[in-house]
Amino acid sequence: MKYLIFLFISVFLFISRTYADEEVKFSAEAPEVVRAGEQFRLTFTVNADVDDFTSPAIDGFRVLAGPSTSTSTNVSIVNGKMTRSYQLQYTFVLRAEETGDFTIPPAKVEVDGKEYKSNEVDIEVIEGDADESSSKGSESTPANRDEPGGEIDEDDLFVKVIFDKKNVYREEPVVATIKLYSKLNIANLQNVKFPDFKGFYKEEIETPPLRQLKKENVNGEIYGTGVLKKYILFPQRSGEITIDPFQVDCIVQQRVNRQSRSFFDEFFGDNQTVKKSLSSEPVEINVKPLPEDKPVYFTGGVGDFQLEASLDQDQTETDEAVTLKVKISGTGNLKVIDMPVINFPPDLEFYDPKVSTDIKASESGISGVKEYEYPVVPRHEGTYQIPSLRFAYFDLSEERYKTLSTGPMELHALKGEGEERAPGAISDFSKEEVNVIGRDIRYQKTEDIDLKEKDDFLFGSTLFYIVFAGGAFLFVMTFLLQRRRARENANIALAKSRKANRYAKKRLKEAFKYLNDNNKESFYEEILQALWGYVGDKLSIPVSELYRDNAEAKLKQLNVDEELIEQFLRLIDDCEYARYAPADNESKMGGLYQEAITVISQLQQKLKQQKIKA
Repeated sequence: MKYLIFLFISVFLFISRTYADEEVKFSAEAPEVVRAGEQFRLTFTVNADVDDFTSPAIDGFRVLAGPSTSTSTNVSIVNGKMTRSYQLQYTFVLRAEETGDFTIPPAKVEVDGKEYKSNEVDIEVIEGDADESSSKGSESTPANRDEPGGEIDEDDLFVKVIFDKKNVYREEPVVATIKLYSKLNIANLQNVKFPDFKGFYKEEIETPPLRQLKKENVNGEIYGTGVLKKYILFPQRSGEITIDPFQVDCIVQQRVNRQSRSFFDEFFGDNQTVKKSLSSEPVEINVKPLPEDKPVYFTGGVGDFQLEASLDQDQTETDEAVTLKVKISGTGNLKVIDMPVINFPPDLEFYDPKVSTDIKASESGISGVKEYEYPVVPRHEGTYQIPSLRFAYFDLSEERYKTLSTGPMELHALKGEGEERAPGAISDFSKEEVNVIGRDIRYQKTEDIDLKEKDDFLFGSTLFYIVFAGGAFLFVMTFLLQRRRARENANIALAKSRKANRYAKKRLKEAFKYLNDNNKESFYEEILQALWGYVGDKLSIPVSELYRDNAEAKLKQLNVDEELIEQFLRLIDDCEYARYAPADNESKMGGLYQEAITVISQLQQKLKQQKIKA
């Protein structure tokens, strides 16, 4: 008994203390749309004890009841940790008297001497039968319909794919919203098939799970609506693009009046579930090509961007690496743009950059940062000038190209401990050597001199000239090879083509790790990057022009077998579909992994036969 009393006092003190410490939240809620004559509830909710409540002026509605109050408290103890939630609600029952748009101003509460206000509530009142509306009460979900034989009218239940715009530039973001409209009670959704959005690069926008339909006025009718998915799309080719329909099977609960078997059957009717297959209408999107006057430094960027570049240090020793960071930030097609071209000095050795991204998708577009980190190594002592970086993009708001640039950078390389002085370089003289400079005549040696014949020592011998000629030949060959490598590095397309197979193997290696970890999303992302990356680099196709039709046309121009091209495109489709499928087993993922290796290997052999430089 003492233990129970102690526990009760502890809980009471805990609740009292947390009530005082918790931030006060005060909100108002009501349906966004109602019919004239319909009854509904206006609810004000606060998470604290209230000293005083002041209701707002409710104009345009008749107050049938209220405010009635109710409270709820929930205390839970899990692993010794106590949590609680508390709510106090003031509820009004209102009836809409006339049509129009109305705003209910904020209510006020006083808590511990402080005043708090709720949010405003906007309510649209549309035409309606007062008797029918009143019979529905304050339900926020569509009512059951009495339908003979379980037939569902197409106007009572349908789906749409809604686009925020249908006339866009290539790579301009488009938001696609898949939405459900219903006047019926939906029990479940089955066999959901989302459009594949061919011709678009797509990113899914995070959408809360659909738990309850929300009232909405659609052409004078009230529907329960819910968003199933949202995507942000980037068109990859110009022209008219048709979006395939969205398909879903809806399981609807209906009350169907049947031949009465008893008094209760006649009174309550009979409930049944009906399956209704829905399909949205196909949608046409008009994609305009980008203007032809593309700047030299344009790499496919469309949106609004900023460019930054910096060295992590501007002074180092020879053979010691520094990092050149290039950062592109803003809103647009960040994921598919290429890096800016950098003209490094010949004696400054650089390596492939590490690419990192921090990108988020929302209805306003894809925004974030894409950063490249280049390891740079000076091989000789001196000052190196890294010229300005330039990056061009198409600005959608002004419908013109813009070019961004950074200032030039200097890197000072000091002599490292292991560096030898180049032949012919001026060295420092010692004090003794300086004193000898004025004496051009030295005394003659009077002792015997040991003379040798011409060919008895290295200088002037046959071996000397052979070694000298060999050294000169090696110097010339080294110089020519270095020039060839510099030209190849300047040719970005050729460099990418040479490294295409290596990058594809690297992507497949990462995919294998995700396969072992059963990380489905990352696995398919790496497989797609390996396939698209190999074809794009090997065929010198810019990322902005890397889409199915272009890749297929390029492969056909190089006489790649039709069967191999179809296998490549089918593998792309399988991976795209599997990314968004409900579930995949490891055997299917393993099969796609092996097929990707086979396709890339066969393409490599075929393109070598066509004398594509690797």
